[in-house]
Amino acid sequence: MKKYIIIFFFIFVFGLGIVRASILPLSGKIIYLDPGHGGKDPGAIYKDIYEADINLQICFKLKDILERKGAKVYMTRYGDYDLSTNNVSLRKRSDLYNRAKIINASNADLYVSIHLNADSNSKWNGAQVFYNDVNINNKKIAEIMQRHFKDLDSNRDYKKITTSYMHRLVKIQGVLVEAGFITNTHDRNLLVKDDYQIELSNIIADSIIEYCKVG
Repeated sequence: MKKYIIIFFFIFVFGLGIVRASILPLSGKIIYLDPGHGGKDPGAIYKDIYEADINLQICFKLKDILERKGAKVYMTRYGDYDLSTNNVSLRKRSDLYNRAKIINASNADLYVSIHLNADSNSKWNGAQVFYNDVNINNKKIAEIMQRHFKDLDSNRDYKKITTSYMHRLVKIQGVLVEAGFITNTHDRNLLVKDDYQIELSNIIADSIIEYCKVG
């Protein structure tokens, strides 16, 4: 009888583990979100729509979703400000340096920077993921996430970048997401809507879950 109780106990514990993994697939993971721009740097602007505001809105929604999946989530900013050092002459560079510094110090499992794209040609549209080879895993994250963005009818491809100052400094694996073009009417009309921001955030979260399973 005792033997069967022990067997039942291990089956029960094993079953709980499976259920927990399905409900909380990001349990134990630490993720850092970086809402681009803020404060004196609003990013790209279209009339009264500021990139910095939308970046922050998306990150708050993504944070909530990731936490419900079991992750511990931090953000480089939680309001309309940048991270530059006071009275510094190169404010933008200081902001980017400090973002990279706190992400590196966090020992996070993964980071995601959220931005919006802009172009003088308003026809360009779609969400796009950028990566560099500072961390060997970045390309795989970008590939998975861009594939998931197909669900948003994005026909863009993930792309390697070498010129981003901040992302050259970040050693932790992660990517830069351009969530859409603020200069494109279709993208802009979607990006300001809560429902679309939630849909976008769910897709990013699903991408992270898939990467954590296969990465």
